[in-house]
Amino acid sequence: MKDMDQMDQLDTLSEDVLRRALQLEADEGPPRFDAVALAAAAERRTVLEHVLRAVRGTALVGTSLGIEIFVAMIAFDALADVDVTGLASVALSLDAAVAERVVGLGQFTADPSVAVAALAAVLFAIVYERSTGREPLNVRSS
Repeated sequence: MKDMDQMDQLDTLSEDVLRRALQLEADEGPPRFDAVALAAAAERRTVLEHVLRAVRGTALVGTSLGIEIFVAMIAFDALADVDVTGLASVALSLDAAVAERVVGLGQFTADPSVAVAALAAVLFAIVYERSTGREPLNVRSS
């Protein structure tokens, strides 16, 4: 192993130096996350620590709810003063205009002559496609 004085300037962080600094053996890796050790440490908490954690959690939830209620009250006060009757009247007039057009279209399509014309157009298209031979009636799968 090289000492710090004998190290090359370009190789200032060699693996050997890092292992000595971290006190790792050649076959030892860095410590891993140990869930069992964390669970064991959690079980060793005293009653006072458990109570403090519960109080802190309750305080956090209470503070969060207080902030939400405050924001909701401010938003309600701000939105309560907004007059939406003009917007609602425009929406209702547009809805009525669309409904008039839809009713007229519905009456037109309910006419028997339209249904007969649509059926005739479909039958004509079928006869035309069969006579030109572009689209076969039976489809073979490979």
